Amino acid sequence: MSRFPSPADLLDRVSLSSREQLALRAAVPVSTLLFALAVRVSSGELHPVLGGTAVLLSVAAASAPRSSAALALVLFLGATWLLAVPDRLDAWTLIAAVLLAVIHLACTLASYGPPGLTLDRELLRRWGIRLAGCLAAALAVWAAALAVSSFGRPASAVALALGLVVVLCWVAVVRRSVAGPLPPGRG
Repeated sequence: MSRFPSPADLLDRVSLSSREQLALRAAVPVSTLLFALAVRVSSGELHPVLGGTAVLLSVAAASAPRSSAALALVLFLGATWLLAVPDRLDAWTLIAAVLLAVIHLACTLASYGPPGLTLDRELLRRWGIRLAGCLAAALAVWAAALAVSSFGRPASAVALALGLVVVLCWVAVVRRSVAGPLPPGRG
């Protein structure tokens, strides 16, 4: 992670950015706004302070994807979902997971090189496969949680631990068999 750039550095980066980099950076605040909308629709309540903070963090993350602003944004959005929409397993949960994945992927790809960089097609293909694997895992966990919740049983620490073990196993399988190695420092 790097330091947050000065305003002059930000303007230089924007003016030198390729269309691909501009699209990746624009995806971050757009996905954040859609995430805030998903929170609003799912919870039925308007959260202007949380939404405004998320938008500010998304602009910081889009401006400097190598900084810790991207991590702060994803963690903040996860905490916002947890606080605003507790104990719900509807389709909005899947939509929120997809939007978080888009934000993460856009920040990761935007941080690969200088602003004018056009990413290699092989790199994009590998990240697409990884994204598909992660979204498949999210769908599997959501379906399993929905099935378990249909039994009407109270929450259990053992069930949570087993679910996390399943997710970790899935990550190991995707990492080993599907995605393959990335260049040093990007795995």
